[in-house]
Amino acid sequence: MSALSLVTRLTYTLPGSVLAIDRRGLITAANDSWKAYGVAAGLSARFEWMGIDYFELMRELILPPDYLTELIQSLQSIFLGERLVFSGRFPKPPFLRGGRWFQIEGFPIPEETNGATSFVLLSHRHVPAVTDSLPSKPKVTSPYRKPLSFLPICASCKSVRKGGHWVPVERFLQQELHVELTHDICPACMTQLYPQYAGALNWLAE
Repeated sequence: MSALSLVTRLTYTLPGSVLAIDRRGLITAANDSWKAYGVAAGLSARFEWMGIDYFELMRELILPPDYLTELIQSLQSIFLGERLVFSGRFPKPPFLRGGRWFQIEGFPIPEETNGATSFVLLSHRHVPAVTDSLPSKPKVTSPYRKPLSFLPICASCKSVRKGGHWVPVERFLQQELHVELTHDICPACMTQLYPQYAGALNWLAE
């Protein structure tokens, strides 16, 4: 399967607001949820997304200049092979409901023949209002700082037992350590989940 076929299929099967861009920043695929963003911003439901400059669109409709520069540089680093994934939080424009922020996550789709990244898959999602702000000077109460204490963690799904409840490890870290998490993917998992693109890792390492 070519990279274009794969990225198109992923765009329309993954949940959330998803689109794909090529190395020039042009949109090559966009699902219905993403198109709803455009309608909320005042664009026609019949707006033709294919071939539109994604960064120019973000500049006109959504992102302030400083944030746009960060987004452009981060996604360019994926195309250049300097990073595997990108995850960033950006201020939400007034026409979108919910909290103050939304998350953009980028994932490379390399060519099977030479491993070069031809497309980046972009997911856009709302950040719940409860995580809009964090305490300026949080009090860290980590179980790891308590000698001879044990942290019950599920051997299968890795959820952590907190009191009488099981919570995902990501939520536990946010609540107990007051940290914000960003998504990445290690080379071992990349090879396991996407074996057809395992050669891309060797190409990036060269």
